[in-house]
Amino acid sequence: MKKKTLNSAVIDAVNLSTAQSEYIDNAIGYQLQVIDMENIYNKDRASLTKLLVENVALALTDKPSYVEWNYIHGLIRESICKSTGMEFDSFDKNIWKNITDRLESDFDLVKPKSPNVKSEQKSEQRAKIDAMSIEELKQAGKLVEVAKREEKALKQKESDAKQFVKDFAKEFKTSMENLAKNEPDFAMYINSNINALREQFLDSQS
Repeated sequence: MKKKTLNSAVIDAVNLSTAQSEYIDNAIGYQLQVIDMENIYNKDRASLTKLLVENVALALTDKPSYVEWNYIHGLIRESICKSTGMEFDSFDKNIWKNITDRLESDFDLVKPKSPNVKSEQKSEQRAKIDAMSIEELKQAGKLVEVAKREEKALKQKESDAKQFVKDFAKEFKTSMENLAKNEPDFAMYINSNINALREQFLDSQS
């Protein structure tokens, strides 16, 4: 540990896993005593808090894993909440937050990153690429991404065209039904002259 030198002789004197369990038990006992003192800040409370944080640090060791950190956090939280009736959220906000702040300031101990950090990095990289324009991708030499982007855009265009036809057909059907009900003569005229109307439309497009 970088800032304070813990009692390494104590660690060397016993099996590490047993020692960690003892440090956790000590920390829980100190925390319960601090809670019993309510919010009165005095030398005894400050001393207990110092011992509490030191024992948590000893339990974590100077290079805890992500899993170990969460496991020790869970053990302490469950014991304190079971003894006091405190909610987990309240423990995390009002007690564990103070402990982790002290762990960082006193011992340079911070929670390790998740083992899924590589997945997180890939997600961040994916987000950066997705935010780039086609031109930016070309300038960056990411031609595969350009091809994927263009293919996706083409598929989306085709999908939009199909959806437009589907929506228009539904709307057109409703319009013709309303026309047949409200203006039957005009509707029959359109139906009878549909081929002539089609030819007129095609001639106008040429």
